[in-house]
Amino acid sequence: MTRFAEELRAADILIKTVDSTLRGHVRLEIAVALRGSGRSRLVFAPAFPAAGRTTQKGVQLVEGVPVDRSAYARDPVHPVRTALLAELVPHDIAEAVLLDARDQDALDRQVGDIARPEEVLWAGSPGLSHALAKRFGTRPHAAPLPAIDPILVVVGSANPISHRQADMLRGCDGITVLTVPRTPSERPPSLLAALADEAADAITRGSFGALFATGGDTMDAVLDRLAVRQFDLLGELEPGVPFGAAQIGGRTLVLGMKAGGFGDERTLRRLADRLTQQTEDLPS
Repeated sequence: MTRFAEELRAADILIKTVDSTLRGHVRLEIAVALRGSGRSRLVFAPAFPAAGRTTQKGVQLVEGVPVDRSAYARDPVHPVRTALLAELVPHDIAEAVLLDARDQDALDRQVGDIARPEEVLWAGSPGLSHALAKRFGTRPHAAPLPAIDPILVVVGSANPISHRQADMLRGCDGITVLTVPRTPSERPPSLLAALADEAADAITRGSFGALFATGGDTMDAVLDRLAVRQFDLLGELEPGVPFGAAQIGGRTLVLGMKAGGFGDERTLRRLADRLTQQTEDLPS
């Protein structure tokens, strides 16, 4: 991460993405990214109101519940230990601004008020990215995407929400679903490795037009098996659900991804319907 931050330090706006439920090595990653970026200030804003993740008085909430008291505290890979943003700020950072946000408008306003943005390392989730795009970006053209069929859905998350979402797809025409066992307490690396091998083999041998994965580690494992080192990011199917495209064996494979516990029980079904029935351009 230090190397990436150093390579990108010349960028006008530099964002360190963090999970909106504060999973992972958040404090360490922020410290390394800030040191490599050469920035002097940190703005920490993990709120993603469109997905029910808000920040109030420095506490990260999921649907109004502190994240360390939610289901994410029982995540088998990266359980959340704290909901306090201040506990995730490295001690050696001289200037840090923590943003509360109950809704996206509030986050947009605060991001718009930050002076000298080129001196800031921005750390946050898609809510922050949307706010920065509103302040600095221009709306791109829609990315054309025809109807896609068949679809391979790979659920590598142990989160029960992901498995309920997968259940909604079973038996649907043109959709194949692969999942890890429902083992909420543990997910040995061997399970993910076996799932990634099965998914890569299915894509190599089959005629799938799209791969949809739950969890970044799941998508990373499958793409690694397919020797995919880069892909084009095209837009969002829904807020917080990016999609892109990669070239595999001379053909284009559409890629979609969401976090394991993200969305409601019909999220995967809606996304699959959009891909299989899509006749208009999707927003990018």
